[in-house]
Amino acid sequence: MNETIGRGTWLDKVALDIIKRADKFNLQKQVFRVESGLGASGIPHVGSLGDAVRAHGIKLALENIGQKSEFIAYSDDMDGLRRIPKSFPDSLKKYLATPVSMIPDPFDCHNSYGDHMSSMLQQSLDILEIDYEHQSGTQAYRNGILNKEIKTILENSQIVGKKIMEILGQKKFENILPYYPICEKCGRIYVAEAYEYIKDESKVLYRCNGSVVGRTHLEGCGHKGEVDVTKGLGKLSWKGEFAARWSALDISFEAYGKDLADSVKVNDWISDEILGFPHPHHVKYEM
Repeated sequence: MNETIGRGTWLDKVALDIIKRADKFNLQKQVFRVESGLGASGIPHVGSLGDAVRAHGIKLALENIGQKSEFIAYSDDMDGLRRIPKSFPDSLKKYLATPVSMIPDPFDCHNSYGDHMSSMLQQSLDILEIDYEHQSGTQAYRNGILNKEIKTILENSQIVGKKIMEILGQKKFENILPYYPICEKCGRIYVAEAYEYIKDESKVLYRCNGSVVGRTHLEGCGHKGEVDVTKGLGKLSWKGEFAARWSALDISFEAYGKDLADSVKVNDWISDEILGFPHPHHVKYEM
């Protein structure tokens, strides 16, 4: 006869699997941190809330079996604006590819567009009395939380690029670094390609050549420059940023939608093999 785990839900089974995984790698966890990403470039929807609620459920299940747990809601507000949401003013067109934390709030009620979007989901979490710690991606980069991971990934960029090609068939990062600098001239992200990492100075060299952002091809301004990757002047590609967050924040669990399965596969490998941090336990879901 099978023994009931906790309250007998899938959440309890996952919580036990998380603990067993930590024991397997002898991780000596004092706190089991779970994470959910808050998209800050578009209007939050039921899927955004669902992702956070799942993470909260795992936190409760861990606590129910006597483990200390924390839920980190990570807002990717360094993400560039890819398209203008419906009902938002057309004046935002001039900010396409600008990090959303650096775009003025079109409704003048928050410090930035990114804050406005993040606050909508945070308000929902507050109404549901979900206990979480909010982490701004912009502040994580500016405060150096990810510096160690950024440097390690860039030092191993050729290996990472080859692995991305092997797993996904994507050649892009065989030719450029998995890091997007903010062009110091036009203030946009994604349009500037980082092509060389200078390890001793923690700098990348880049060219603002332009790129397809969302469904629009944006011309680059042509500027050539360099940025210090420890100063919050750019961000890692998704093919690496998840792994960096997991390692820097010591994440034990993060669920993901099936649309991100390929990115998670790459990030799991980077976390394990490049950063030396056993990737967190996952569950895959769909609506």
